[in-house]
Amino acid sequence: MAGAHGWRVRILQTSNLHHAGPSHRGPGAPRSYAPRDAEACPLTGLLRDHLDEFIAGCDDDQRPLPRFVDRQLRAITTCGDLTHGFVRLECTSCRGPRVVPFSCKVRLCPSCAGRRMNEQAAHLVDRVLPQVPYRQWVLTLPGELARVVAFDGELSTAVFGVFADELSRWQRERANDLGIADPQTGSLLEIQRFADGARLYPHAHAVVPDGVFVASSDGESAHFIRQDPPSDADVAHVVSRVEQRLTRVLARWRAGRHRDSAHDSEDTDILPVCAEVRPTEFVRLVSQHESEQGRPAPKKPLCARSPGGLELHAEVTIAAHDRKGLERLCRYLSRPPIPQDRLERRADGKYVLSLKRTWKGGVKAIVFEPLDLIARLAALVPAPYLALRRFHGVFAPHHTLRALIVPTPSADSPVPIAPKRPGRMSWGDLLMRVWTIDALKCPHCGGRMRVIAAIHDPDAITAILAAVHSERWDILATGPPIDSPLAALAAA
Repeated sequence: MAGAHGWRVRILQTSNLHHAGPSHRGPGAPRSYAPRDAEACPLTGLLRDHLDEFIAGCDDDQRPLPRFVDRQLRAITTCGDLTHGFVRLECTSCRGPRVVPFSCKVRLCPSCAGRRMNEQAAHLVDRVLPQVPYRQWVLTLPGELARVVAFDGELSTAVFGVFADELSRWQRERANDLGIADPQTGSLLEIQRFADGARLYPHAHAVVPDGVFVASSDGESAHFIRQDPPSDADVAHVVSRVEQRLTRVLARWRAGRHRDSAHDSEDTDILPVCAEVRPTEFVRLVSQHESEQGRPAPKKPLCARSPGGLELHAEVTIAAHDRKGLERLCRYLSRPPIPQDRLERRADGKYVLSLKRTWKGGVKAIVFEPLDLIARLAALVPAPYLALRRFHGVFAPHHTLRALIVPTPSADSPVPIAPKRPGRMSWGDLLMRVWTIDALKCPHCGGRMRVIAAIHDPDAITAILAAVHSERWDILATGPPIDSPLAALAAA
């Protein structure tokens, strides 16, 4: 689709495009910390160079970009920028300084979303999900319904709430058939708004125990009863029930939509337009994938499709003892839509987004015009106050069994333990837990760094950075001598 902006997307098949995936932690001593270079981040550069142009084009079309989208995209341009503030650290041994810039904390930012992803996964494993076997259930919606759900928060809540309810209902019915009295279950529901290639495609991942919880007669404890894995018929039964209930939900939604014309808000109609950006050119090379075209895809186990187009997958399982595997799954569920290591700016100014999996025909990457990629990013920004992570059943905050089943982390754990409240894990503990990086180790003497101050004042920021520039000190990596004027300015 080519809009008023002349947006274009081209798909490129190439065999020499590779990206470095996340480094896997290995045995040995912790590695030293190297700060992220915001200037080298392709996504940050894209928004700094072309966001104003994109917003001006939206205004010219009399479709202004929603304010919440504007704020989030602009915030990414300030992430890791020292001119917008930083934290000053100092070594307790050699007194060597270091500064770390503030982050933007936006969901679409590859760096900030990565931190959010890791700290929330740590919290879920340490503080929420008990040590029982789990199964991942994935519900995908037909194209038309997915598009509507993406921009209607109330409908999204209703649709995915039905999915979680039917999973719990199916598990309780199986337990009742076995004579289990008052079985309880629950789920962690994660809503993803995107698919590979930065496509808008809302779908739901549910992490569900492969069994039920039963409280003791005195209500002081609870034990877990494992159930047999579902069959193909069970998966088909669940997706059929979900479709039946969604039919009624959509009927009520359409009736209310006709009564209330306010649903077509003028400040958000640009987002469906952005979501309509489609590839216009496919470049394919003859490869091994060409011979596979036309063959029917092999049927996966524990997957079912309803007549209305709903698809349900339940083949992924996590063993009770595999807590690292569970943490990896939780990180996957809250990953950013565009990983930093998959986006590259070409010499001609276009952007290459490598795909996680090879598409049909051997397509390994997508080539975007700058405005195309910003359009896709704009469509992926969730509306304010839209909860993308939800807890159902025994995992709900106020359920009577939650306090009896949640894990209690050991104080002598070899890795840092997530705090009781999510999003409060320290920067240093998070890097140590996920990547075995000791961020608070002094690069000069190996001593410990401590936080001195957070610099917010624009005048202080300007003065400190001016001193850094004049003295040619790379304070991010090495820091100036302790008797430098910079040290005095930073301490002011």
